[in-house]
Amino acid sequence: MTRFMTVLLLATLAGCSGFKAPQDISPPGPAAATQQLVLFGTTWKYLDDGSDQGTSWRDPAFDDASWASGDAELGYGDGDEVTVTSFGPDPDNKPITTYFRKTFQVNDPAAITDALLRLIADDGAVVYLNGTEITRDNMPEDEVDYLTPAIDAISGFRESTPAVGTFDLSLLVAGANTLAVEVHQANTTSSDMSFAAELLVTTGAPFVVRGPYLQQLTTTSVIVRWRTARAAESRVYFGPLPDLLTSVAGSDFPSMEHEVALTGLRADTSYTYGVGTTVALAAGNDADHQFRTAPPIGSMRNVRIWVIGDSGTADGNSRAVAQGYRNFAGDMPTDVWLMLGDNAYGSGTDAQYQAAMFDIYPDFLRTTAVWPTMGNHDAISVDASARTGPYFDIFTLPIGGEAGGEASGTEAYYSFDYGNVHFVCLDSHNSGRSPGGGMFRWLEADLADTTAEFVIAFWHHPPYSKGTHDSDESADSGGRMRDMRQTFVPLLESMGVDLVLTGHSHSYERSFFLNGHYGESHTLEPSSILDGGNGREGEDGAYVQRQGAGAVYAVAGSSGRVDTDTPLDHPAMVVSLAILGSMVLDIQGTRLTARFLDRNGAELDSFMIVHTN
Repeated sequence: MTRFMTVLLLATLAGCSGFKAPQDISPPGPAAATQQLVLFGTTWKYLDDGSDQGTSWRDPAFDDASWASGDAELGYGDGDEVTVTSFGPDPDNKPITTYFRKTFQVNDPAAITDALLRLIADDGAVVYLNGTEITRDNMPEDEVDYLTPAIDAISGFRESTPAVGTFDLSLLVAGANTLAVEVHQANTTSSDMSFAAELLVTTGAPFVVRGPYLQQLTTTSVIVRWRTARAAESRVYFGPLPDLLTSVAGSDFPSMEHEVALTGLRADTSYTYGVGTTVALAAGNDADHQFRTAPPIGSMRNVRIWVIGDSGTADGNSRAVAQGYRNFAGDMPTDVWLMLGDNAYGSGTDAQYQAAMFDIYPDFLRTTAVWPTMGNHDAISVDASARTGPYFDIFTLPIGGEAGGEASGTEAYYSFDYGNVHFVCLDSHNSGRSPGGGMFRWLEADLADTTAEFVIAFWHHPPYSKGTHDSDESADSGGRMRDMRQTFVPLLESMGVDLVLTGHSHSYERSFFLNGHYGESHTLEPSSILDGGNGREGEDGAYVQRQGAGAVYAVAGSSGRVDTDTPLDHPAMVVSLAILGSMVLDIQGTRLTARFLDRNGAELDSFMIVHTN
């Protein structure tokens, strides 16, 4: 049994005793400065000759004077190594194991309250501190030797995303300490090997390894969530400005997964916050940790909405799309953030969400509540009937109408209000899609109750697409695109939806102003196109919605990847682009302006919907 306590272990605060309602209080002092005992780019001793070193090499007293030394990242095959290690004369018979050692100093281990190890090891590794194993990554649980292969050959984001965790602090000693790491390949023909590690310690609150991030923002409340490397009590300190955090909420229940509701807030008001414990702040209390509550429901304040779809690639594409939006937005804040599914490839695991969402969008997550829908890749790792799994664990979504709209009783589909906009999130993957089913009846009741100026619906599987997926093919995606088109689009149109946003196809496709097209693409009738223009002022003119008739349908599934070998020729579409990007919606009174931005923030499409009596 390893002493390493991985941060992927989950604990929940729901229903726990000891919850503290918001109250006035002075916050504790800031956490002590983090000390880096081992840097990612530090120098390591290493042995790369494929020999059997047994177990003595792990001990602090082992003599490694004959070993080579080099700065991290160490390895071969990727081209980004600072130090290139050897794999011997035969590229088809590379050594399975390479050994690494690092000695570092600790002055006062008794003062350390938390430690954090961040490890990059391709393909797998076992880590020892002063001769005792503290973690292993992608390795079998049994005893290992120099011929033991890693469990699998890692690729993609896993090659460069550190595994993160903590360990028993009593293993640290005053004076010299030794980290010893054995990196294992999955096979003798592996094309690459990588290794780097970082060891951090603090004397304050536990390390924050995820977030903080905002959920379920309303006019008077918000939920703040974060993950720590070690279990501790939860505190959120908040107030009008940095260093004026005059209120606190939290729980005394020790947890690594922290979820704290801030209630009794003022509408349309900015707050600064920090997270930590009763002893110290761990993050926040600065201009990067602020949020603004929603304006009063029905108010006509301007609203900025950012929309990304199929963004879960955890690579340079998703980073570039996010930076493109930053370039476009400048200092203008984002009020609402929608994710259209496939938020984490390949199967929506917790680690994949860390790489694809938390590591890509940390600045947005700290300041803007994210409202997701589930894609087919996210759904792989969930239990649909029990509503459990990473998607449901990571997000806190309204089930009882907490953010406006009708209570759905499930986080799979929900609604919320922001100013004069009503948002409806549907579950096109797991929930029943039949007429008269639970989701259908809820949607009918929800839309009947809203008086919002604009109604925006979003889900994953598009009703119209000729991109990566063909909405005409009933077998494609298990008939989900057909079902959403035939069952839910008529209901949405009959109750005044303005805009439908979906992903799934890795492209951008945007329709005319439509009403009444529920069949395959070849059945599109001219009467279903209420306005055959491009919807742009100064060109064909804005789309004018009269008495709730007409909607635009957009596929925005290119925020992480594009597929260029697709026809993109659905006759309902004005614009179809195989280009990376995201959508921005600006609502001003009775006018909705939508834009599609490329990865550089350049505007490639726009349209406007205007309401008249």
